[in-house]
Amino acid sequence: MAARGPRGDITTESILHAADRLLVDRGRVEGISLRAVAGEVGVAVNALYTYFPSLDAIWHDLADERLGRLEPEQLLEHECPHCALLELADRGMALLLTPGTVSLLRRGPVLGRCSFVLSETIMALTEHGDLDPRDAHDLVVGWFCGSAVLEGQGWTSGTDAIRDTDPVEDFPRIAGRSAPDRRQQAEAILRGIGLTHSPSPTKGMNP
Repeated sequence: MAARGPRGDITTESILHAADRLLVDRGRVEGISLRAVAGEVGVAVNALYTYFPSLDAIWHDLADERLGRLEPEQLLEHECPHCALLELADRGMALLLTPGTVSLLRRGPVLGRCSFVLSETIMALTEHGDLDPRDAHDLVVGWFCGSAVLEGQGWTSGTDAIRDTDPVEDFPRIAGRSAPDRRQQAEAILRGIGLTHSPSPTKGMNP
C-alpha cells in the first residue's frame, strides 16, 4: 500500500506518477525541479517532504518502479533459462524506449525492492551456467546498462552520423559497420556464460 501522509489525497504513488509524467514529457531528469513535481501533483513544495526527503529520492524510487515494469519474476516460469534471459533483454530494450529511463539509470545505483527482484531473478536464471551467478549477473547488467548509456549519450548514433557527413576513407570498419544488433549481443553474452537453448524447468525458483 502506498504511504499516506496528513493529506489523504496524496500518496507516494501519486507523487511518483506525477514525476513520471514530467519525465516522459521532457525526456530527462535534468531540468525538472522539485517545484515542478509539486506543481504536477498540485501541492506546495513543502508538502512533498512528508513523503520524500529529496528530489533524488523521488528519482531513485521512480527508477526502481520502472525496473519493476520488466516483471522479471514471470520469467522464472520459463522452461529455458537461455530463452528467459533473451526475453528479459527484449523487455529491457523496450523499457529504454520509455523517455527518461536512461537518464534515471545514469543517476546512480538503484537499491530498491524491484531492483533486488531483478538481480535475484538474473542470478537464478544463470546459476547453472559456467560462471558464478554473481559474475554472470554483472555481465548481463553491465552490458544492458552500458549499451543504454552509450546510446543515450549519443556515442552510437553520433558515430553513425559522422559516416554520412564526413570522409571516412581512413576508417573503413566504421564506414562499413552494420547497425547494432542487441539480440546478437545478448546471445554472445549468454554463450560466454555457458547458457544455450536447452529446456530445463526453472519453475519454483522464486526470488
